[in-house]
Amino acid sequence: MKVWFEGGPAVTGAINPDGSYVQSFRANGGSTWKIYAEKTPKEKKVAMEWSSFATPIAPDPTTYGYKWSEQFVKKVEAPNGPRAVLPEYFHLQNDGGKDHWLVAKPDEVPPKSGLAELSFDRPKEKASEPYDTPVAPDSAFKKPGPVAGPFQAHLGDGSVVTYYWYRFADQPALLNADLTKEEREKLQIKVEKLHRTWTKDRDYLAPPTVGKLADLDPAQLVTPPKGFEIGYVPIATRQEQDASRSAK
Repeated sequence: MKVWFEGGPAVTGAINPDGSYVQSFRANGGSTWKIYAEKTPKEKKVAMEWSSFATPIAPDPTTYGYKWSEQFVKKVEAPNGPRAVLPEYFHLQNDGGKDHWLVAKPDEVPPKSGLAELSFDRPKEKASEPYDTPVAPDSAFKKPGPVAGPFQAHLGDGSVVTYYWYRFADQPALLNADLTKEEREKLQIKVEKLHRTWTKDRDYLAPPTVGKLADLDPAQLVTPPKGFEIGYVPIATRQEQDASRSAK
């Protein structure tokens, strides 16, 4: 990298796999969830017996998960694949002087407890306030400010993000990074080299040998306006509930 930035030949950016390390999983572990009433002293908070309905597994050295008990955990289909619905009921049991919560079936719940008739709906909450950035004319978001925008991205979580394109060296984070203008301009030159050479259609890390990579929300992948492909970055300035979807 140093030689390249000083005028030498470009480097590929690929990570040498000889310098990597793959962490293997073991089939053990669990949850530290506890069930207790509000204001319960720490020493009286009782652990949930996770192993009563879940068994940790490692189907291969690089994969970790849980095998759910079909007796207590329901499988439901969802748009992005099946989901597990965890147990609703537990009963307190004492083994050898130690309390713990064991999973229980719905038909084991005593009728006199009234638990079967209870329902816990989604809490009613006020709409989230927008996440916003400073609007003062002399803030780092406005001076020297963006080169293009505003643009909007409608995300899958029901929010909309407003963003602008900034010259890399003039983005707010770098203006607040204790760098001189000369240092930021040197960084700009390096970033332009990276943008020209390290394109998105190549592998930089070795592809996985098992499983598949996670997906990003497609709306998060934005395309720069013509003329701003090299040396510019998108910066989010506001995120709020998507009113257009709420109306529907």
